Amino acid sequence: MPTLFRQSLVLGALCALLLTSCGGTDSGAGTAPKDCNYASTYDAIQATVFEAKGCTASTCHGDAMLGGLDLRAAASFDALVRMPSTIDPLMDRVFPGDQGLSLLYHKLAAATEGTDLGSLGQPMPVDAEPLSADQLEAMRLWLRAGAPSDSIVGGTLELLGCEGTFDPDPNKINPLPPPASDEGVQFYAGGWDLGAEAEDEVCFASHYDFSDQVPVEYQVDCDQFGEGRKCFAFRRNELAQDGQSHHSIINVYTPESDPKGGDWGPWECLGGDNAGQSCEPGSTDECGPRSQCTTPAITRVGCVAYPHAPVDFGLGGGVGGASGSQVPLSGAQESTAVDLPPEGVYSVLPLRGFISWNSHGFNLTKKDTSIEQWVNLTFASESERVWPRRQIFEAGNIFAMSSVAPFAKREVCTTWTLPQHSQLLSLSSHMHGRGELFRIWLPPNDACVGTSNCLPPQSEADYVSRLYDDPLYTYYDPPNDYSSAASEDRTFKACAVYDNGADNPLEVKRESTKPNTPVCSFPLAACGCAPAERACFGGDNEGEPCNGDASVCTGGGVCDACPLLGGVTTDDEMFIPLGSYYVDDV
Repeated sequence: MPTLFRQSLVLGALCALLLTSCGGTDSGAGTAPKDCNYASTYDAIQATVFEAKGCTASTCHGDAMLGGLDLRAAASFDALVRMPSTIDPLMDRVFPGDQGLSLLYHKLAAATEGTDLGSLGQPMPVDAEPLSADQLEAMRLWLRAGAPSDSIVGGTLELLGCEGTFDPDPNKINPLPPPASDEGVQFYAGGWDLGAEAEDEVCFASHYDFSDQVPVEYQVDCDQFGEGRKCFAFRRNELAQDGQSHHSIINVYTPESDPKGGDWGPWECLGGDNAGQSCEPGSTDECGPRSQCTTPAITRVGCVAYPHAPVDFGLGGGVGGASGSQVPLSGAQESTAVDLPPEGVYSVLPLRGFISWNSHGFNLTKKDTSIEQWVNLTFASESERVWPRRQIFEAGNIFAMSSVAPFAKREVCTTWTLPQHSQLLSLSSHMHGRGELFRIWLPPNDACVGTSNCLPPQSEADYVSRLYDDPLYTYYDPPNDYSSAASEDRTFKACAVYDNGADNPLEVKRESTKPNTPVCSFPLAACGCAPAERACFGGDNEGEPCNGDASVCTGGGVCDACPLLGGVTTDDEMFIPLGSYYVDDV
């Protein structure tokens, strides 16, 4: 099987599913009225796609319910979201958060874009015009937001043909159903509050004890976490979180500790009707639905210096990955992430421990919201446990872009080397709002010393991502083999381009538009800039240093443009290559 590249762009869409002739009666079907009065994006999809394209006809997905799929208004949502398809039971009809895992999106996109579905059947709709590019994009955005049933996703009504502008609702994903008790476990974070037009990065802890829940055949010894410790083994790892999230970093704090000891707490319900109420750590139902017993969710970048846990609870200064006292559990930069490594590759976690939840989100709407997270882990049997999985988290040059002057652009590069016999499973990347291009070159590469003289190769990159908030995830199946004894044959190079208003002056970093977030009080934050660092924005002298003096910026300009620095909000930058591998040294 050749190397498979899969882009997990986060989202999807909808319409008919089976190899049957379902469609509208005329090529103009699907035109939306100019004056729309839809209560939600899904209501608009129902009217302008399912009904307008003929998908609800009685002989199609109406009375006949071909393939068991009913797309009429009262039934369509429940028939689509998280429902296995009849063509490929391993693929849902609509998988919230990922169009690549949604069969409906594949079928609609195939008609619009002229792609081949292979074994997935024929494009849809059949007897009506394909969805327009705008309609397909509305579908993608709807899934990106978590496939909600009762909210307006930003930009979707306009793409579906409605005139005017519509205030969006915060993105909320449908809760992730837990696995069967004999198949896996679920972790739930509770919901931390995020105000309207705000940004924050918080940290909090929860406690779990699966000692009596995990069947003995999935338990393993794990002395690496302490003599006599027991762990459980797992393979499939699925994360679902609200689409307001910029990143989720979820680790397990491994040292044994008493959750009622002086280093922890106070413990209180996070989210739900009992938010703020005292609770017993590890309790599963005391806080009620959509709530969890946690320590306080407060502003902390990377959980560094978090005051409601032991001193080694934070990430040791690295915004991501894990310190010596933590191991990765899950995490993503998108609303849904599903990781299923090849047969034989597995991970382990202690049967009992503490979860470190580090969540960074921004809310661009005018309504208050919360961010919730769910993680499902599926057990690995003894025959599936051959090679432990390892993470790539190259944060040594996280702020290597240093300072990008207003209206300028800069590219930075770094290298890293995997151990001999490594088998590469995946690659991805992390940057912020002004990161316009992230590239990675597979081996061979010469190792760089630092970043000052580390330059991008002239050859075409193997990994290219242009969306900071929706980075490309590339998976290798079968894994790439790096067993060479020569280090250059195991050395990777990554480069990222940061644009501080060079291509579009309106996108320069500005003092007047710095983020509204408590994170700006954190020592690592780089919000805004001092007067001595500012340059003119607009006017006759745009880009000229102004030292806080607006009179320098004649012709209507203002002394407001700032340098782009390495920082922890989305207004400044990070540079982190990501991925996973295992070492086949047996």
